[in-house]
Parts: sequence; C-alpha cells; structure tokens
Amino acid sequence: MSQHITTGVLSETLLGEANHLVNKLSKEQLLWLGGYLSGIGLNGQQDTAVACQQEVTNGTGLNGNQTATASLKVLVGSHSGNGKLIARQLAEQAKSNGLQLEVSSMGDFRPKHLQKEDNVIFIVSTHGEGEPPVEAADLHKFLGGKRVGDISQLNYAVVALGDSSYQFFCQTGLDFHNRLKAHGANALSEPLLLDVDFKDQLDNLPDTVLTLFGNLKSSSSETVTSAVGARNITDGLVEAELIDKVLLNGRGSNKETYHIELDIEGTGLSYQPGDALEVYAVNNDELVQQLLTRLNYSGDEPVEHKGTTYTISELLKFHKEITVVTIPVLKKLSAFVKEPDLNRLLDKRDELDSFLYGSDLLDVLSDFSLSVQPQELADALRTLPPRAYSIASSQAEVGDEVHLTVGAVRYEKNERPHQGVCSSFLIDQLEEGEKVAVQIKSNEGFRLPANEKDVILIGAGTGIAPYRAFLQEREAAEATGKNWLFFGDQHFETDFLYQAEWLKYRQKGLLSKVDVAFSRDQQEKVYVQHRVKAQADEVYAWLQNGATIYVCGDRKTLARDLQQAFIEILQEQENISFEQAEERLVQLKKEGRYQEDVY
Repeated sequence: MSQHITTGVLSETLLGEANHLVNKLSKEQLLWLGGYLSGIGLNGQQDTAVACQQEVTNGTGLNGNQTATASLKVLVGSHSGNGKLIARQLAEQAKSNGLQLEVSSMGDFRPKHLQKEDNVIFIVSTHGEGEPPVEAADLHKFLGGKRVGDISQLNYAVVALGDSSYQFFCQTGLDFHNRLKAHGANALSEPLLLDVDFKDQLDNLPDTVLTLFGNLKSSSSETVTSAVGARNITDGLVEAELIDKVLLNGRGSNKETYHIELDIEGTGLSYQPGDALEVYAVNNDELVQQLLTRLNYSGDEPVEHKGTTYTISELLKFHKEITVVTIPVLKKLSAFVKEPDLNRLLDKRDELDSFLYGSDLLDVLSDFSLSVQPQELADALRTLPPRAYSIASSQAEVGDEVHLTVGAVRYEKNERPHQGVCSSFLIDQLEEGEKVAVQIKSNEGFRLPANEKDVILIGAGTGIAPYRAFLQEREAAEATGKNWLFFGDQHFETDFLYQAEWLKYRQKGLLSKVDVAFSRDQQEKVYVQHRVKAQADEVYAWLQNGATIYVCGDRKTLARDLQQAFIEILQEQENISFEQAEERLVQLKKEGRYQEDVY
C-alpha cells in the first residue's frame, strides 16, 4: 500500500502493521479474519471489515496488487434431475453476477483434482439406505478413503437433496460434508438440507449459496457451464383429465392395482419412456375433519401459507402433508407438547423410526396432547409434495395420453384404517371427467438404449409400468434389439398385470422371452431374482452381447436382492472374487447398462 494513503481510523503506523500482518496470511485466513472483524461490528468497523473481505475475494489483496482469479466449480451428483435444476439456477444467477462458474457431473470429475480446486459447491442427492446416486459413487467413496491428500485450500458448500420421510434424510450430502471436513477442507456453512418441497426455495437458493463464497469475480463476465445444467427439468404443472380407470387384479386378489389413463391434449406435456408423472393429490376429507376435531378447531380459522390466506381446513386438505409425519415436523411439533414423552422419543432413534413408520398426523395427536394455534400448526407441517408414478405408456402409441399403474396403499395401524394420500385420491376420489394437477418428472437415468441393442426388463408389482412404455416405444420404432421380460407378483391367476399385452407381444416376437415368478403359488416363495439366477448362463450371454439390464420396483428388497443376484452371476461366470464382481456391477451402472427405477 502506498505510504501517502491515510485513513481516519488507522494511523500510518497501525496501517503499516496491519498491512504487514495481512501479507503473511493465507487467503483462507484472510477470509476468516474478514468474517471475524465483520462479526465484531463496533463503531463502524463492520463496514471496514466487509470491505476488506470483499477486496480479498475480488482477487485484490490489501497491498493493491491483483491476485490470481478465483473461480467456482459446481459438482452435481443427481439421479432424477433435481440437482441439475439447482445447478442451472446457480449458473443463471452466477452469470448475472459476472461470476466464472463451471458445472460438471461428479461422474465426469477426477476425484484427485480436488487438490487443484479452490471453491466448490457439491450438489448431491440421497437414495435408499443413505446411498449416493451412481454418478456420485466414485467421489463419495474416494472421500471416504485415505488417498485424498491435502485439500486444505478448498472452500466448499454442500447442497443436499433428500426426502425427510425416509430415515437417512440427506445422508449422502452429510457424508460429503463430514468427509471433506475431515480431510481439512474449509466448510463455509453447514450442509443445506433440501426436502422434497425444495422448489419453494429456488428463488432465494442461488443467492444463499453464492453469497457463501463472497464476491468471487471472473476476469471476464462469461459464465462457463456444461450440459449438466442446460436442460429443462420439467414441462410445468398442468391439469389432466381422467378418462379411464381399470382394476387390473382378478377377483380374490390381496392387492388393488389400477390402470389409469389421463388426457393431456392441449397441455403441451411431452414425455419419454422411463419418465415419471408427478401427481398433486388432495387429502381425504374424513382425515381432515378428524384432525380438526382433535385440535378443537372450527376449520374456519385463517392461516397464511406462501403469501396467501386460507382457512385451516383448506390448508390441511390441499396444501399440507398429513398422511406422513417426518422427523423435522415432529421436532417442530414437540415445541407445543408439555409432556416430556415426545422429547424422550426424539432421542431414541429406533423407537422413533418405529413410531413414525406408517403413522399420520392423527396418530401423533392421539398419542401426544398438542396446544398449538392454527398458524403454528401451518408453519410446522411440511408442504404436501406430489407423488411420482412411473409412466406406463409411450406417446408413440397413445398420443396425448399418459397412463399409470397405481397400487392402492391401505393398512391398519392403531386400530384404524390408513391410506396413501395419492393412491387413494386417484382410486377412490377422482372420477372420470375430473381433472388432476400433474407434471412430468424426467428420468435421464432410466432410458432405452439404441434400437439394435438388447434389453432385460425386471420388475415386480407396479414395477411393470415403465416396461409397458418401453415395449410400446420399441414396437413403434421397429427396434431390432431383443427384449426379455421378468415379472413377479403374488398369484398367477389374479396378479399377472397386463397379461394379455405381454402375450400379444410374445406372439408378435417383440418379446423374445417372458419369465414370471408368482411367490404365493407354491409352498416355497419364488421371486424374480430366483428366475434370473436360474437362467444365469443365458442372462450372462445377453450381457456379453451388450444387453442393458433394467430393474423397477421396491428399493429395499427387490433392488437389493437383484444386485446380489447379478454379483453372484458375474462372480460365477467370470470366475472372479465377490469384490471384483461388485466392481463389475458398478462399472455396468456407470456405462448405463444396469439401470434402476426403484422406490
């Protein structure tokens, strides 16, 4: 700093001492010091400190010399596309700020290069039992090992996506944060945990995240992004009319599975095989009334929600989640319970998970006395999220329609009936000619290969839905690749969903092979993984010929058991170790040749 510069706050002597100290500090230490001085906030020193921090983060040191240009990287690990949506929003905001920003998939990023990065935003979702999406698996594993090296230069923030109705909410994002921190990286904040209603926060989210990195400026106003953030994630919310609803199960079945057809003509919606339809349901009137009675509300009390005034009755019916209670919601409600029992429950994770499994809001109100005002309740409850259903049709076949395969969720708990909010809405409440709010949820991780490639389609129950779309699409495209279907359910006579269609495709030659497993038709239960293992030689031959494997259905059992089956097949067929077979399966996933749509 030039000697003739003086301030009204520091003498030249003090200014020289400050300059001497600053020149010895690293960038991270300067950032910390700026924040520390900002936090003191005494007699105008806050403004001075902020200006100091901005000079550092703008690439200008306190000696007036230009330092190296700082840039920001966004690494995305996403399956359904929500992470990419957030990355795109960040890129758009960064561009308006003149910030140099690069967006990459975690799958395309070399983990060792973390040692070369200064500023990174990690956007990652969580699946199943706290598992990372496929494209984040390598980086997640790398950070859990001992080969990371020195990354103390790295400033980072984690944006974690999840569903708080699941036990391992945002676990992958928390793993990233804890592992990065353990290796010496500098966390600019605690992880930002986003629930299924995260889109409500999209307006403010980019500023919240980018502000963590100060005012990093590029040497030019150009923003660098990759194709990760360049695609529209959704086609928007529209109303679709119910035109048909057919029970697929035969008389005497233990299940209720419906084929549902919706008219989307004039909505502008388009979709690809493999995509899902998000359905915005309405809560059951009877459950809403029971809640109002339990809370001693008239139902007419006014409450605010997202800038609009509703009655509490309207809010509970149309806008709030009441059939599922998550841990964050229960923690908020605990503030309105005088007895200590609820707080004790919150401290016992196993008991808590057991209590919440299958419980709705009425179960909570039945066990604990809440003294809560309508507005307080409105603020505590989670926004009612849409439910996503795998689309069971191809537009090449059905045009301006979208078909779903919906299983009714009904069960008993605490000596009263419970039901799933969306399945019961579609099956019991929605009548032909009535409309429902929907939008497309793109699923880039569940796509058909080239027409000449073979596919093996494995599903159970409603997991058959996307394969109906796949085969309609392949027939319309006159695909030459072979198609092999494995399907499982309880009983052949009552639960062979879409049986006539599969037989038609088999007769036409579109389906090369069909194998079924009906678990309750014999004393020893048989599932699709058993059918797959029984034909290990041919399954492996198809794999060797370039076939793609698809798995759709239950995450906890079907997906896990099929992964185990394929690991064993690879181990036996290639005479390799179990660990090598696991790696082979991981590689198939990375190549897009083992794809899952599980829930």
